Amino acid sequence: MAILLLIITGGVAWCYRSAFIAGTIKFATAESGTITHERKVQATFANQELLVISPLSGNVEYLGEDGQRVRRGDPIAAVQSVQSQTIAAAMSGLFIHKSDGLEPIITSENLLTMDLTKLLSQSANVKVSGDTVQTGDALGKIVNNLVPTVAFLEMPTVDGLIVGKTLRLKIGEQTLTAKIMRKSEEPRGVVAQFSNYVDGTAEQRRQEVTWIYRSPTSGVLIPKSALWTKGEELGVFLWSEGVVQFKKVKVLDENEDKACIEDLPNGIPVVITPRDGLEGLVPNPKKI
Repeated sequence: MAILLLIITGGVAWCYRSAFIAGTIKFATAESGTITHERKVQATFANQELLVISPLSGNVEYLGEDGQRVRRGDPIAAVQSVQSQTIAAAMSGLFIHKSDGLEPIITSENLLTMDLTKLLSQSANVKVSGDTVQTGDALGKIVNNLVPTVAFLEMPTVDGLIVGKTLRLKIGEQTLTAKIMRKSEEPRGVVAQFSNYVDGTAEQRRQEVTWIYRSPTSGVLIPKSALWTKGEELGVFLWSEGVVQFKKVKVLDENEDKACIEDLPNGIPVVITPRDGLEGLVPNPKKI
């Protein structure tokens, strides 16, 4: 009788423990997605730029839209004083109605050959011409948009970056490649040349861009907390056929939070609180 009572008591305790453990299991749903490898970096851009200087003081009138492409010799502005003088474009390009004072300093040639610390320490003094100007004031600049843009990119490390190789960058809505032309330890980063002019870099010389330092991987993603090592096998606990089952998996890629898993069904619940002893348990359906 005592033995039977012990067996019954043990069975009840085991069932209670199993039910308790099953009730504490937490799940997440495996979902299709993409693992990206990106980092925000600061960029300083250089283009072939020519300042447009007012030859006299007076009221200024622009003869075209800001950012409009002009040809050499096209009238681009008129300054009215005692006399009126029309200013013609000295070269072809985009006529932009503002300048930052860095046009003759931050150039493609200087980024490739000169002291980067001194160049990048120069302060911008952005000027947008108003209704009146003084002799010698900048009315804006012409940017040759047929010449490739060059940039200095501040990098967390230059290890593994090789002169002659390319980088992938996202600038605004554009995803572009740039060829590394120069490496620098101080300031830490690289000078890279794009294959063409990059829209928006003449208006905003310094801006944050996204460096894609590794190709993305698409597939079925799960939280990294779901991964569990059982013996020497890496796997996950799945809810399958009403019970928790362990499945060996292969991780294709991962970041800080997610792992991309090979041959895992999209939409299947996975345990995000894994531990030994979960196999065969029947979890609470409301928590799945």
